Amino acid sequence: MRVMIVDDERLALRQFMLETEDIPGIEIAGAFSNPLQALEYLKENPVEAAFLDIEMPELNGIVLAEKMREIYPDLVVIFITGYEQYTLDALKVKADYYMTKPYDSRDIRVVLERAKLLSARQKKRVYIRTFGRFDLFIDGKVVYFSNTKAKELLALCVDHRGGAVTIEEAADKLWEDRIYDSRVKNLYRKAVMQIRQLLSEYGEEEIFSGNRGSCQIDILKVDCDYYELLKGNPEAVRAWEITGNYLQEYSWAEETCARLEMADIIPEK
Repeated sequence: MRVMIVDDERLALRQFMLETEDIPGIEIAGAFSNPLQALEYLKENPVEAAFLDIEMPELNGIVLAEKMREIYPDLVVIFITGYEQYTLDALKVKADYYMTKPYDSRDIRVVLERAKLLSARQKKRVYIRTFGRFDLFIDGKVVYFSNTKAKELLALCVDHRGGAVTIEEAADKLWEDRIYDSRVKNLYRKAVMQIRQLLSEYGEEEIFSGNRGSCQIDILKVDCDYYELLKGNPEAVRAWEITGNYLQEYSWAEETCARLEMADIIPEK
């Protein structure tokens, strides 16, 4: 489980690192004394749980939790503070857990076990990010594609929301500078094969299907910011406003991006 801690006291950060170093199954993704830096990190690096101090300069923990949830609605939030009077404020932002200082490794273990169970219930294994750059995450970790065209083909399938992507359309958008011939068809088939092999390594081959003529994803088996936006999910709307772009590395995505900007689900700025 990937977790991060944000506390403006460096001594508290060191204590947290010491108390968690022997806890199995926990990866400390980041330890930040500056809440703004933590927020920027989270935009590009997903975590499953965040331990937050409340009284911090520039951005207090309550506001930070709200902004983090705009990026990752299912983030498990645990407040750590020496001031019990903040309990009501923590409840208002729907904090999952609340720990008071001083604490020890046993307290952290109990909270993390609960956080892992909550995180597993909240989301599917596969998360797809389309706001900004395209990335596929499995169990909270980004999946590396050795073939950039395989990654782009998967992005095109995501854009189709479960609809079939034909070999002709894939060739037109992914290999637009090449003549549509047997060599391009082989490139398409190679990309399909590599997507299937990669997903199979993670035990998630069922989210994607493809044959000689078309390919598609099963949208019921994945979480995706784009799909949540289309449902009108308020957290997804706020996440869209933060990034302001959709599959930015692919020119063919500009049409969808334009539709999202004009859609009624996007509030006027």
